[in-house]
Amino acid sequence: MSDSFNNKDYNEYFRSLENRLQSESQRSKVQSSSKPVRRRSKRYRVIRIKPRAVVALIIVLVAVVLIALLITKFAANKNSVSAKNTKSDIPRQDIVSKNEAVAFKPRITDSTLTLGDDKDAKGIIIIDTESGDIVAEKNYKTRLYPSSTTKVMTLLVAVENIKDYNDTFTMSLDITDPLFVEGASVAGFLSGEKITMTDMLYGTILPSGADAAVGLAVKLSGSESEFVKLMNKKAAELGLKNTHFTNVSGLYNENHYTTAYDMAIILHAAMQNEICRKILTTYQYTTSVTKQHPEGILLSSTLFSHMYGTEPETATIEGGKTGFVNESGYCIASFGSNNTTKNEYIVVTLGSSSRWPAFYGQIELYKEFVK
Repeated sequence: MSDSFNNKDYNEYFRSLENRLQSESQRSKVQSSSKPVRRRSKRYRVIRIKPRAVVALIIVLVAVVLIALLITKFAANKNSVSAKNTKSDIPRQDIVSKNEAVAFKPRITDSTLTLGDDKDAKGIIIIDTESGDIVAEKNYKTRLYPSSTTKVMTLLVAVENIKDYNDTFTMSLDITDPLFVEGASVAGFLSGEKITMTDMLYGTILPSGADAAVGLAVKLSGSESEFVKLMNKKAAELGLKNTHFTNVSGLYNENHYTTAYDMAIILHAAMQNEICRKILTTYQYTTSVTKQHPEGILLSSTLFSHMYGTEPETATIEGGKTGFVNESGYCIASFGSNNTTKNEYIVVTLGSSSRWPAFYGQIELYKEFVK
């Protein structure tokens, strides 16, 4: 390009412009190198959080975690311990297990009514527990086979000997297989399953589980035969003259017997024990979660399963135990109270001819005698 334009010399002008541009370029570099952070600070900002805000945030997070843990624990407990339509619940630990029953000796009075053969059961007794008077009876001291009402004594002796209700027992085929051969009723515990003492107590009474009853005996005494010794010892302590046990479940044995009178005393002793009473008055209960039963086992009372909807209008049957083997007939030992007076009674019927005469017979006795 020519250094002249329109006859003018621009060399000096361009040299001056070049010098000026170089000078400005150098100043720009110096400023850029001396303040490098200022330009970046516009893009990246450091947020400063006050200490109080940090503490508050930590507290909120801890609270959220604790609430979540509590909710999870509550849900787990509900799943493993909940009982559907239960009449009562039993604590799973720290339970006072001693029976504090006073001597109970029901007596015949001038007003005691002797029942006839129109009543289906072979042995009957109705007792006013407050006065101890025998209101009515039929062969009340005749020895009869008690079948699974035996388990009331099993329950009572077990509760008096359990030290830790969270302790467990592992079910085995040595227990379940012979019971299967015998055709005994069971709660449904499986070989290898670890079962709490509380669950075995419920399993003994509600579904009349022989597996649970024998499990309690083995756990507490080392064997069923040793536990039966405790049952007979307890019978002697209660002053029973016509009772003898050979097993914990009520399976037939000619030397396994009781009377309506003696069974009423056994039931009364169990009623005085808080734990026994709660179990005897429960309709349904779900056992703890185990590997074999991830949802637990729903246990239902053999007593209430046949009585709900047909209870006497004037009285409430509060609890008890049923039983049946061919040799004994149908047996029921129950307790309840008059809906108006609230007086409490025990009603025992042994040796009914079949299931419904046994249940309806009990209901009729409550209607007639529980005043």
